[in-house]
Amino acid sequence: MATMVGSGFHLNAALGVGGTAAEGTVLTASNLGQFIDIQTDGTIQPNNGSIDIGDSFVVDTDRDGDFSDEAATTQVDNDRYVSSTFTYADGSTSTGTLELITLSDGSQAILVNEDAAAGINAASDQIQSITLGRFSTGFDNFYNQRQYMNEITNSVVCFCEKTLVKTPTGERQISSLVAGDDVVTVRDGVQKIVWIGRRKLSTAELVASPHLRPIRISAGALGEGVPHSDLLVSPQHRILIASRIAERMFGQREIFVPAIKLVEAEGIEQVASFAPVTYVHMLFEAHQIVFANGAPAESLYTGVQALKALPEMARREIFEIFPELETAGQGASPAHLTIRKQAQVSKLLARHKRNHKQLVLLES
Repeated sequence: MATMVGSGFHLNAALGVGGTAAEGTVLTASNLGQFIDIQTDGTIQPNNGSIDIGDSFVVDTDRDGDFSDEAATTQVDNDRYVSSTFTYADGSTSTGTLELITLSDGSQAILVNEDAAAGINAASDQIQSITLGRFSTGFDNFYNQRQYMNEITNSVVCFCEKTLVKTPTGERQISSLVAGDDVVTVRDGVQKIVWIGRRKLSTAELVASPHLRPIRISAGALGEGVPHSDLLVSPQHRILIASRIAERMFGQREIFVPAIKLVEAEGIEQVASFAPVTYVHMLFEAHQIVFANGAPAESLYTGVQALKALPEMARREIFEIFPELETAGQGASPAHLTIRKQAQVSKLLARHKRNHKQLVLLES
């Protein structure tokens, strides 16, 4: 079984190996590329031993959380840079150790040591640049895995601010909703919002992290009148798919699929614009499915990874409302099975298209 090494940046261009990436080298947002998870091949266990040249790695290149569809690579070099500087979107900075690993496929990735992870998470969830610190020859080609079990969050799961949410008195723009307001859910009737949060991403932030650009689900893309008007959500926001084809493939008629995985369907695409966008989170007592522009989509899920994807202030607010989340480390179970593997989603979409079936057909 694979073992998580950590989360890091998969660089868009190799910097060189053996310390050839000099102290003071600045990696801008365009250099850093996507933020991804990296695993070992299972021969190395957490907190036990070191990772060295020749050890196998698996990189989640498609960022779907599934490593089984990825090719294994081998570490050919790793370089440690101490006292590196991390600069954030808000202008603040922190320092820490990072590891620049080089893989046999020619790619490179940066893993951030635990001494920097806390500062990164506290200061900002958007790194604008990294300045390499001093190259440490004493640790060349060798590092202890337990120092790299960090999580750095760089994603959001929410609706865009003009989304229309169904309430008992009609549709309301999500930006007008507040805690305590009633919302109509697909399965549990009217439920009260217990917390709502917002996050604005500037043009600079979207240029730095283009994978955070919204997904547009055009009117009727999921079925007749679903959604009734173009719906914009964050890439990892899960959309409810409800059909007999889904039931035959996965044993459940209703499943979740992240919006980014649906872009192969006609009328669904990631927006090309880097215009600023405001994302809105909406939390209920339990994970719910709400009507967004008439389409069924999830509310904020308080799972471990979902909570880590929130800014620190938002997490603190949620923990005040649900203190058990902080101690237990997890929230309520997700409302439905989530299909993340792109090959499975592609097959699902192809079967719907071939059989002229809509992706969402809710039963009463």
